[in-house]
Amino acid sequence: MITAILFVSALASTAFAATKVSFPFTPISAASLPWWIAKESRYYEKYGLDVDMIYVGASPVIIQAMLGGQTGVGAGGGPPLVANILQGGDVVQVATTVPYAIQSLIVKPEIRTTADLVGKRIGISRLGAIPHFTLQAIVKLHNVQGINIVQTGTTTQAITSLSQGLVDGIITSAPFTFRLMKDGFRELVSPKDFKKAGVEFLIQGLVARKSYAVKNREVVISMIKATMEGIKQIFVNEKHAKAVLAKYTRQTDPEILDQTHKFALDVFVKDPTVTPGSIQPIVQQSAQFNLIDPKLAGSTPVSAYYDNSYLDEIKRSGWLAELWR
Repeated sequence: MITAILFVSALASTAFAATKVSFPFTPISAASLPWWIAKESRYYEKYGLDVDMIYVGASPVIIQAMLGGQTGVGAGGGPPLVANILQGGDVVQVATTVPYAIQSLIVKPEIRTTADLVGKRIGISRLGAIPHFTLQAIVKLHNVQGINIVQTGTTTQAITSLSQGLVDGIITSAPFTFRLMKDGFRELVSPKDFKKAGVEFLIQGLVARKSYAVKNREVVISMIKATMEGIKQIFVNEKHAKAVLAKYTRQTDPEILDQTHKFALDVFVKDPTVTPGSIQPIVQQSAQFNLIDPKLAGSTPVSAYYDNSYLDEIKRSGWLAELWR
């Protein structure tokens, strides 16, 4: 009898075992807040997932890891996603969390205008990553020539490089923008400037390998649900959102946390549907910056870069509408 009970218990444990998922993400900034909240609030476990969050310094590395079979889902968007499809990869966008530019150009206080950027050293995480794309957009917007691009690596390394005078400016986002401005650095170009100029592109969201997602559809759906639960907490539980933000960014200044939370309220979407309008500008500007083959990009339909079928299934079930009720 005891043996039988133990056997049944073992079967039950196996049946309800959480699915292990490796989840590479970037950056260490407000853009990753939904996933941090999902982890801290155990939303992944709620949807049957055992998620191992792995910080990666740049989005191209995440795409490379996924194409190499190290994981099937990750955080990302932007130029690396587009480039992977045009190079024969199968990583597609399955949800968006931030569909527009949210990074800033933070510079030394003596740099007062974009004209002063000529000959200056500007730090980005990695060539081909979102900060590189953001800097290229600034170059185009303000017709600035002669900027020296420096790959600084992680956010921490970029801030250190700026503080030590190794670079004259960096591309970064909240809460570090607010921290650096409080320390005397200048925000030369902000997300508001991009919005005013009509610079739009999907900067952050969930990506998945088609080959993985077809076999693990419920995992992708569960990742989207956990992410959206995290976003909801930003809107309805300010105290918890700030606590999580403080833990992962190591920012403790109440003013910085308050500014960053307000920033998050402005940038995260309640409907994570991927739209052609958020992808097309990435393709166009990547071609203009010679990051991809213009002819190949022109012959590839925008629909090749994303798959909304997982979100469509969630919507049909009524889950998303109920979440925001």
